[in-house]
Amino acid sequence: MGDSGGSWATPEFAAEAARVVEAYRPLVEPLAHAVGPGVEVVLHDLSKLPNSVVAIAGGLSGRTVGAPATDLGLRLLMQDDPPESIVGYRTELPGGIVCRSSTIFLRGDADRPVAALCLNRDIGQLTAARDLLAALVDTPAVSGHDRSETFYDSVENLTDDLLRRAIGAVGGDVAAMSKADKTRVVKDLERRGFFLIKESVELAARALGVSRYTIYNYLND
Repeated sequence: MGDSGGSWATPEFAAEAARVVEAYRPLVEPLAHAVGPGVEVVLHDLSKLPNSVVAIAGGLSGRTVGAPATDLGLRLLMQDDPPESIVGYRTELPGGIVCRSSTIFLRGDADRPVAALCLNRDIGQLTAARDLLAALVDTPAVSGHDRSETFYDSVENLTDDLLRRAIGAVGGDVAAMSKADKTRVVKDLERRGFFLIKESVELAARALGVSRYTIYNYLND
């Protein structure tokens, strides 16, 4: 593309571009205010390439009227059938400002885009807020431990749940359990910290249908 905007930028094209630009120019300033702080709105007249910026509000990039198009804009315009829009892509403005950007191509009555409306939102603070929230809600695994945790309103509910889990892990039917099965239940209970609870040996013995001395034997196996 040369200064004239390329072979397709005919006088008819320039006239259509001027018509479309004049229709959208009044939106640039109020759109920047409506979308909120940290947003830049740019209107390009593609018949004026490479210096295509004809209106700009928000001031993130430091550009002014008469600034050139971006390299991405030029690449898209070189396609045989440029897209209607490209929304939500990452850009980095001068000064290291990272943006979420969108470009909307405006065709009017022409076969090709004659103008482009672009929005750049500074996402630096949003990204920092996201990272802070992620750090606050992150629940990393505790090394060597099951990360799950259950809260109980009574010791009885605690012991009942630990017994249920340990018995269920082996098979669930205590009457059909062999000595080896019951030993596995007791070892599981031990790993769960069950025997730190007062009278836990008696509770385990009752649940498994054995004596408290048998529980001690299972623990020593």
